[in-house]
Amino acid sequence: MVTKAMIREHEMLLNTIRRLGDNSKESYVIFDATKNHCVVECNNFFCTLTNTTRSQIINSDYFSLMSNEEKTTIEMIKDKIHSGVMVQAKLHHSCFDKPPFWAEIQALPFQNNNNETLFVLVVVKDVTYYHIEEFLVRLEKAMYEAIEKDYSFDKKMSVICSSLDEFFMPKISSMVLVKAEADQLQVFKGNDKIKDLPERCENKDFFKRVMQGETSILVKNLDEIDIPIEHKMFANSSEMSFGLFMPIYNQQHQAIGLFAIFLKHHSSDQKFYENMFQNIGALVALAYSYERIQKKIWDLAYIDITTGLPNRHGFLNKVEKEYGQNGNIKILKPSEFHQIVELYGREAGDELLRQIAKRLNEEKNDDNEYIARFTSSSLIIANATSDEDFFYYKRRIKEIIRQPFIVGGKQIYITLKTGIALYNNEIKIADAIRFADNAVSFAANKPGTHMEIFTQERNDVLEQQMTVLNHLAQAIKNKEISVNLQPKVDLRTGEIQSIEALARWISPKLGFVSPAIFIPVAESAGKVREIDNQILEIVLSWLAERKRLGKKLVKVAVNISPDHFYYADFVQDTLELVQKYDIDPRYIILEVTENIGLVDFQTAFSIIQELKEYGFKTSVDDFGTGFSSLSYLQRLPFTELKIDRSFINDINDAATLAIVRSIIQLALNLGMTSVAEGIENKEQVEILRALGCTVGQGYFYYKPMTIEQLDAILDK
Repeated sequence: MVTKAMIREHEMLLNTIRRLGDNSKESYVIFDATKNHCVVECNNFFCTLTNTTRSQIINSDYFSLMSNEEKTTIEMIKDKIHSGVMVQAKLHHSCFDKPPFWAEIQALPFQNNNNETLFVLVVVKDVTYYHIEEFLVRLEKAMYEAIEKDYSFDKKMSVICSSLDEFFMPKISSMVLVKAEADQLQVFKGNDKIKDLPERCENKDFFKRVMQGETSILVKNLDEIDIPIEHKMFANSSEMSFGLFMPIYNQQHQAIGLFAIFLKHHSSDQKFYENMFQNIGALVALAYSYERIQKKIWDLAYIDITTGLPNRHGFLNKVEKEYGQNGNIKILKPSEFHQIVELYGREAGDELLRQIAKRLNEEKNDDNEYIARFTSSSLIIANATSDEDFFYYKRRIKEIIRQPFIVGGKQIYITLKTGIALYNNEIKIADAIRFADNAVSFAANKPGTHMEIFTQERNDVLEQQMTVLNHLAQAIKNKEISVNLQPKVDLRTGEIQSIEALARWISPKLGFVSPAIFIPVAESAGKVREIDNQILEIVLSWLAERKRLGKKLVKVAVNISPDHFYYADFVQDTLELVQKYDIDPRYIILEVTENIGLVDFQTAFSIIQELKEYGFKTSVDDFGTGFSSLSYLQRLPFTELKIDRSFINDINDAATLAIVRSIIQLALNLGMTSVAEGIENKEQVEILRALGCTVGQGYFYYKPMTIEQLDAILDK
C-alpha cells in the first residue's frame, strides 16, 4: 500500500535526483526502476541529443531508446542498477530520424531502506567523435603495421574491410573497389556471407560516374542502378536496402576506386559517412600507392639500372615464358670493353653496351629477338627462330660496328665477339646460355670481329664438365658428396673458434673430382642447392651426435651458392633442416660471395635479416676477389668478413698489406669478425695480429680433415 508519506518521500528523492542531473550540466534522463524503467524526467540537452521532445520521452521505456543489437549490454546494465551498483558503459544510443550515436552512459541507482532501486539517473554523453577517432587511429596503426610487415595489397585491404565490418556491422556492409588493369575493378569486402563474390568486376558507367564526382551518391533503390548482380546479392544478404557510393582519391586527387556502402535505412547524416570514409579512403590510397611503388621496385629487380636493359634475371624470366622450345642464344662481347672502362670509367662501358643494344634493336628484322645485359661486359640475345640465317647475322654485326660509337665525347671503333648455341627439346635454355658463353670464350681468342657456334668437339674441358654433369645427379642421389672440415682459429690463442665445411667428391667411376670442377657444373645444372643441403645435413648430423654424447659444439660455416641463396624457400628450408636435428641456428654460419648483394640488394637484405632474426650467422667469403660495392656491404648485416687467400699470400707486398689493413678496418667498423684465409706461416700470423685480425684459417694451423680426425682434436 502506497501511503502519502511514501509519495512525498519519492517526490523529495526525485527532486534531489533532478538537482543532481541539473548540476552535472550534462544531458540526462531519470527513469522509475519499479515501473518498467519508465522515464519520469529528462532535460533539454537530452532532447536535443536524441532529436526528440520531452513529451515523446516521458513515460517511455528508457531502454527502448537503445539499439536492438545492444541486448547483452542492456541486460548487464539492468542487473547492476537493480543491485544498486553504479554502471558506466559505451553503446549505440537511438536517435529520432537520425543515425544512432555512440553514447557513454553513467547510470546511478537510488534505493530505499529495503535496498530496492526506485529511480535511476542516467547521464548521457555523445562520444561518437572520440569513438571514431579512436577507431581511425587503430586502423591507421594496423595499416602501418601491415606495410612494415610487407603484407600483400590484398591482405592490407582485408585489414581495412574487416575493421569496417567490426566497427559498423550490422548497421552497414561495405566493399572497396580499386582500379585494376583493362577497365576492371578489384573487389574487396570483409563480410563472408557471400563466399563466391567475384574478385574483379567491370568498371561500369555508374562506377565511373561515382569516381568522376566530388561527393557521394546516395541510392535509395539498388535495382535502379547498373552494378553487378553479385553486389546487389551481397547487400541483400545483410538486408541492406540503400547504397552510398563514394570516390577514393590519392594524394594527386586522382580517382583510384570507390566505396560501396550498403545501409539498412535511409541516412539523414550523409555528411557523417562522407567524412568518415574520406579518412579511410586515405588509408586505401596509401596501400594502393605503396603497392604501385613495390611493383616498380619489383620491375627494377629485372632491369639493369646502369643501361636500362633487362638484366639476366629479367632475361631468363621473359625467355623461358615466351620464347618457345626452339631457337638460339647469342652472347656478344666488345673486345675492347675492359680497355674502354680502364680509360674512361665504368660508365663508359655501360654506355657502350647501351648503344650496341640500341643499334641491334634498330637493325633487327623480326620480333622474335630479346636483348638483355648478361654480364658487366656482355649482352645476351634470345632468338626464337629455329633456322636463323647466321650469315645475315654476320652482315648485321658488321653494319652495327661500321660507324664509331660516341662514348664520353670520344669516337670509339670496336670489334665484337659472338658465341652462339641452339636450344630445343633436348637442350634447355639454361644449357644453351652456358654453351654460348663457352663459345664466346673461343671467339675471344680470334682476331677482329668473330662469331663462334658452339659444338661439343671444340672444348675438351667442356667434355670433362659434361662427364661430371652426367655423374653428378647419381652422385647426389647416392650421397657420394662428403665433407672435410677445416678449423678457423683465434689468432691470439690458437684455439679453434669455428669450422668450415668443404665439399668433397670421390666418385666410384671418376675418382677424386675437384670442387673447382663439380661445383660450377652443379651451379650451371641447377643442382648446387641439393649439394648445399647435403653438406648442411652432414654437418647437422655430426653436431647432433656430439650433442647427444654431451660433447662440445662448435660453429660450422657452410658455403651457399648464389642460386640457392635466392631460392624462394631458402630460409624456411634451412630453418626446418636445423630444427629437424635440434641444433641451435647460432652454430651455423652461412657463407656467401661478396657479389650477392649486387644481384638483388633488396632481396639479399631481407634474406640476411631474416636469417639473423632466426639466429644464423652470415659470412662474406673470398672478400676482395669480386666486384663489390662498399655501400651495399655496409647495409647488409653480415657477421663475418673472410679475406681471400690471394691477399694473405702476398701480404709482404706493401700495396697488398695496405689492402688487407683496409679490409680488417672495414670489418671492425662494420661490427664484423675478420677472418684471414690461407695462412701458411708464422710471419703471416704476426702481421695479421698486428693489423687487428682476430681469426685465421690455413695449413699453418690445420689442413682440411675428416669428421673423425676433427672429433679426435676436439675431444682432447
